[in-house]
Amino acid sequence: MHTVTNVSLTSGAVRPISRPRTGEVSRSRTRSVQSLGKRPRRAATGSGHALDVAERSFAALTRGPGALSVDGAALGHGLPARLIRLDELRAILLHPATAYQTRDLVWRELVTRARRDGSAWVVGCVGVALPGLKAAVRDRLAHLDTGAKGGTANVAGDLLAAFFHALQRVDLDQPRIARRLVSQSVKAVERACHAKTRTVYVDPSVMAALDPAVDSAGGNPELLLDAAVRQGVITAEEAEIIAVTRLERASPAVLAERMGASYDALMKRRRRAEMRLVEAMCDGGLRDDFEHLMSTTGV
Repeated sequence: MHTVTNVSLTSGAVRPISRPRTGEVSRSRTRSVQSLGKRPRRAATGSGHALDVAERSFAALTRGPGALSVDGAALGHGLPARLIRLDELRAILLHPATAYQTRDLVWRELVTRARRDGSAWVVGCVGVALPGLKAAVRDRLAHLDTGAKGGTANVAGDLLAAFFHALQRVDLDQPRIARRLVSQSVKAVERACHAKTRTVYVDPSVMAALDPAVDSAGGNPELLLDAAVRQGVITAEEAEIIAVTRLERASPAVLAERMGASYDALMKRRRRAEMRLVEAMCDGGLRDDFEHLMSTTGV
C-alpha cells in the first residue's frame, strides 16, 4: 500500500525578509497613526497558497493523452459510458442531479486508486475534493490561521495534510465518503489548533506569578515589540498597530479608517499578532514585560 503523506503541494521560493534595526519601531511612534494610514496596501499573491498549488497540480494531471480518468462504463450508475477525466468527473459530482449513491461509488474508486497507485491519484482525490476543501477553509478554519502574513496559507496546508491522512483511514463501506473525508480533515485541524491554544493572562500579577523572568526588556513593552519584529514574530506594521492602540490608547476605529481597513479587520489582525507574541513568550523566546502590554486592553 502506498503512503499518501509524502505528496508535496508546496511551491515558491522563500524570500528574505528585511527587518528593522533595533529601536526602529520605537522611534516611529510619534508618526505611527499618520504613516499607517498612508502606507500602500501590499498586493495579494496567491501563487504559493496550498490550495492554489493543488488546483494547478490537479489541472496538470487532467490534461493530455495520459490524463487521470475513470471508466464510466465500468462504474455505471448513470455516468457517461466512456473514459471520464477527473476534472469533468468533479463537475458531474457537484451537479445537484447526481445521487449520493453515485458519488459514493465514484469516491470509493478514487480512494482505492489513491491507496493502491500512489501520488498522482492522491492529487486527483484532492482536486476532486477542492470545492469542499476551499469551503471548509473559508467557512470553518480561516479564523484559526495566525500566520504572520495573515490569510489562510497555514491552515490550508494543515487541512491538506489532514486530508492525505484521512484518505488512508476513511471507511469506504459507510455512506457519504466525500463529506466524511472533508469533515474528518477539518476536525483534525481544529483539534490540533485547539491543542496549541494558550490562555492569555491579562492580569499583571498572574503573568508575573507564572513567568517571573520577564526582565530582558527592562520592563519596557516598546523593546518587547522591537524584539518581536527582529525575531520575525510580528511585522513592523503589526507592532505599530499594537503600540498605537494598546500603549498610546488611540481609537482602533480611527486607526482603521486612516489605514483604509475595516474595524473588524484591524482588530482581527491585532489579535493574531498578539497571539503570536503570547506563543513566543510561552515557548521561552521573548522574555519581556508582556504582562503590562496585555493588561492595557485598548478600546
